[in-house]
Amino acid sequence: METQPSSNEPQKTAGDDASPSPGQKSSSSTGLVIGIVVLVLIVLGVGGYFILSYLGKKDVEKTAGTTASVTVTATANTSLTASSTATTASASDYIIEDSNTRVILQSELADLTPWQLKVARNEIYARHGREFVHKDLQCYFAKKSWYKEDSSFSESSLTATENKNIATIKSYEDKTNSPLASEDSGCNTNQ
Repeated sequence: METQPSSNEPQKTAGDDASPSPGQKSSSSTGLVIGIVVLVLIVLGVGGYFILSYLGKKDVEKTAGTTASVTVTATANTSLTASSTATTASASDYIIEDSNTRVILQSELADLTPWQLKVARNEIYARHGREFVHKDLQCYFAKKSWYKEDSSFSESSLTATENKNIATIKSYEDKTNSPLASEDSGCNTNQ
């Protein structure tokens, strides 16, 4: 006598196995692996960018005409190719490249010219799109690919770090009697 499955138990058919046969991967585990690979590549790309940016600052001298750029690319080959690329502006685009993210010290300002001090202080504002009254600054920043004027700029958009750095640079300009701190030298192409 054959026993019938009870009505409480689901009936299984040949195609109902939940686990794939050996040698086969489920599509969800393949998707998970690809997702993890992409995430790792993104983390490595961003981490690599910051490491290279930090190390590059120590090696790059701030001299006229020196240009350095950093490009980090990570690629993985699986059934799907994932790529993460981060590119920074050249070092010559900023006087102090990371003045918006870390507190700077007055000792770092000792080798800067009066013009570089003025630009370093104002590039913090320029990152937020400030329009400048001084023609020398407006002409200078207008040539930078990253500078986009924002008519709704407000000093309240500056971070505590940025405000501290502006004060540090201004204090150093005052201490050294920088002749350009509050002077407008006009649109001079030699700067």
